[in-house]
Amino acid sequence: MKKPHTRKLLLLVSAAFLFAHLPAYAQQQEEPAKTFTDIKVYDHTSTKNQAGTGTCWCFSAISFLESELIRMGKGQYELSEMFIVHHVYLEKARTYMRMHGNNNFGPGGLGHDVFTAIMEHGIVTDEDYSGTWAYETRHNHGELHRALRAYMDAVLRSRPGPSRKWEPGLRGILDAYLRPLPEEITVERREMTPGQFADDVLGLEMDDYVEITSFSHMPFYEKVCLLVPDNWVRDDETWNLPVDDVMKIIEHALMNGYTVVYGGDVSEKGFDQKKGYATWNEDSIATQGERQEMWDRWTTTDDHGMHIVGIARDEEGKTFYRVKNSWGADNGPYGGHIYMSENFIRAKFDLITIHMDAIPDDIRARMKIN
Repeated sequence: MKKPHTRKLLLLVSAAFLFAHLPAYAQQQEEPAKTFTDIKVYDHTSTKNQAGTGTCWCFSAISFLESELIRMGKGQYELSEMFIVHHVYLEKARTYMRMHGNNNFGPGGLGHDVFTAIMEHGIVTDEDYSGTWAYETRHNHGELHRALRAYMDAVLRSRPGPSRKWEPGLRGILDAYLRPLPEEITVERREMTPGQFADDVLGLEMDDYVEITSFSHMPFYEKVCLLVPDNWVRDDETWNLPVDDVMKIIEHALMNGYTVVYGGDVSEKGFDQKKGYATWNEDSIATQGERQEMWDRWTTTDDHGMHIVGIARDEEGKTFYRVKNSWGADNGPYGGHIYMSENFIRAKFDLITIHMDAIPDDIRARMKIN
């Protein structure tokens, strides 16, 4: 019989041997990492972090417009997302009040909210307006949204109706959390308003951008209203096209110098930001009917907006798209980007935004876009 201290020594040696070999064993059990070869990647600005906000719609659309400015030779700008969020929150509140509270009032939105805000209020750079105070290191809108919602619901209970004071009161909350909006900024030693900066310096034509969806419960090749809660304006300017045509548009755009805004689902188990890629049923091709079924059963939802900046191939030669996310540059192995398979996007997008010139001529003719 072995002495007790000898048994302890053997146990320690056995444990050391086991733990020394656990990493190799665990590595064998994990799915092998995929490798990607970029075919085309277009110029884009740095990866941002929306942090504790629900404003992906703004981060993705702003990133897209920043790439558009580069594409058009207008230079590289880091534009202010929070300038837009401040303005859009106020407009959401007006609509919420006019609808007697029977409308969505939350942090979400869609890309057209950015375009409308720029047309109406202009834009500034992130340096001019960060939407944070000096002591803050990241965005966090949890308390802001709860304060806004409580305030709006209190105003709704006013009898016989809301006073003229409610809107200045709401502005006060927005100013307290996001800081007051600048009335003028300095650009190349010249004082100008946000509207002048948008028109005279950037010169983006918001009417050149189109939103496209693909669902069979609505007529194809017509403009429709995408019924999602974040479409709080009930905008009915979204083109509804067959999914095959939408995928042709995305491919054509990315092969010809244009980037794309993706809006859609990221809740699938195949979406893995930490591994850096997203896949969906890669042994099949998502059909129009499958898209509709998933949409109607809420297994596809309007979760997130991101910016498609390139096209790539994996080690098997399958098409993937390089997508710039807004969860921070340290999230995942690709500087905050993620590679999404062609089939994932085909199955799970609910909205794309694109410059009209990126649409192939035959599809554009059917849409009757001049």
